[in-house]
Amino acid sequence: MILDHSEPRPAPPPRTHWWRKPAYGVLFTAYFFLVSWDSLKAPFAPDDMMNIWGYWHPPPWQLLSSQFMLWHGYSRPMAGLFYVPIFLAFGLNPVPYHAVLLLLLLAGAYLMYRFARVLGSGELPAAIVALIACYHGGLNNLYYNSTFVFDALCGLFYFAAFVYYAGIRSSGSLLSRGQAAAFLGIYLCALNSKEMAVTMPVVLLTYEWLYHAPPPWPWKALAKWLRGPGSVLCWSALMNLVFIYGTRFGPNGLMKSSAYRTVFSRAQMVDFQERYIGDIFYHPLRFEWLATLLIWLAVTYLVWRRKRPVLRFCWFYVLLTPLPIEFLQGRDQACLYVCLAGWAVLAATLFTDWLASATRVVAAEPLFRRLESRRVRAMLAAAGMILFALESWRFKQRKVEPAIPHLGGLTTGVLAEFRAMNPHVRPGATVVFLDDPWKGGFDMAFIAELWFRDRQTGVLLNRLSHLPPEEIAKADAVFTWRDGKLIRVR
Repeated sequence: MILDHSEPRPAPPPRTHWWRKPAYGVLFTAYFFLVSWDSLKAPFAPDDMMNIWGYWHPPPWQLLSSQFMLWHGYSRPMAGLFYVPIFLAFGLNPVPYHAVLLLLLLAGAYLMYRFARVLGSGELPAAIVALIACYHGGLNNLYYNSTFVFDALCGLFYFAAFVYYAGIRSSGSLLSRGQAAAFLGIYLCALNSKEMAVTMPVVLLTYEWLYHAPPPWPWKALAKWLRGPGSVLCWSALMNLVFIYGTRFGPNGLMKSSAYRTVFSRAQMVDFQERYIGDIFYHPLRFEWLATLLIWLAVTYLVWRRKRPVLRFCWFYVLLTPLPIEFLQGRDQACLYVCLAGWAVLAATLFTDWLASATRVVAAEPLFRRLESRRVRAMLAAAGMILFALESWRFKQRKVEPAIPHLGGLTTGVLAEFRAMNPHVRPGATVVFLDDPWKGGFDMAFIAELWFRDRQTGVLLNRLSHLPPEEIAKADAVFTWRDGKLIRVR
């Protein structure tokens, strides 16, 4: 008989508060929809018609193959997997698009919570991060403008990829080949959503540097590190190079568009930083350069005064993640969604640090001396979170709600006319619009082709082509726009 002389293992402590996480999840979900539900009443944004048409009109195989052809420069193909299925199921009804967008943002709020946890944050600061992610008024158009689904998708996959990577590395393990392939697959989805994702390799390098060990400098040791902890970083950097090549030189490269022309100048950097800091700190108007500089100096001091990896990582994160848009003109609000995670963890960590000092001060007051310190801390934390939620709600009512009905512009009126008339044409027909309400662009053609749901139907705009009478006579259907009404001529 073999006797076991080892000490008996202590029984795990009873889970007396198992209900807290589900309760907080329900509470935050209720808050998310309470603040955001009226975005379901928002109309399409002007660019939505172009986006839906652009992903639906090519053959379906192209939408699927474009997810893997980074070198070709397809424009954000992941959004096609948002637009096309909803269009095929619900047509040109804006409600389902906004409903799915809200679900993506709700999932993003959960992933920001997980983002905080893998960086070492406790439950309270991670819960504060989730609250900030549920609704941030500085990024208000993210919640009601479905055109910014690119940013929502990019943030969703960006956070998921980092959480997956850091969750494995925080256990002390390296990613296996299968895990590395899974990470790169998630990262591919982020790249296919928006260009903001290209900062991932340098963010991983920052994480490895601060949470594990900096890469060694001797060449042989560095080569060994690159084959080990740095291998996933190298593969993601290689994907970046292919992606950047496609964006710049591919047949459909986005950087060929004038809207994505980079302006490397001090004035552009200052303009962006004023927008960036103003949106993150809920300033309804842009901060001037001096206020922006003072905020950066204060944040830098608070981060670097102590050796806290989570704070230093977030400092690098909020500095690095906006770089893809910093030298593009007019980028702000929803474009900062990926950046928001770093600011949220930074704010939540500093708040909980200050909470300890505030708890000691309040608990010493005669009114609160009978309460335990942990109860005072919980009370102060709840007060701070409720105050943030109420201010976000007020900001939304003052600044956001009045803007939502005016989002659609001409698109809303034209779609209403199509629904009222409900026109039909034979498959493969030629359709002419003698006039339409737009001064430029192909919006009427996009709407008409989407309405008829036939890729072979050709829509000609007389406003752009100045069609000869004989070509108009040969058309299968002729429409015009007069006094705000869609009229079928024949």
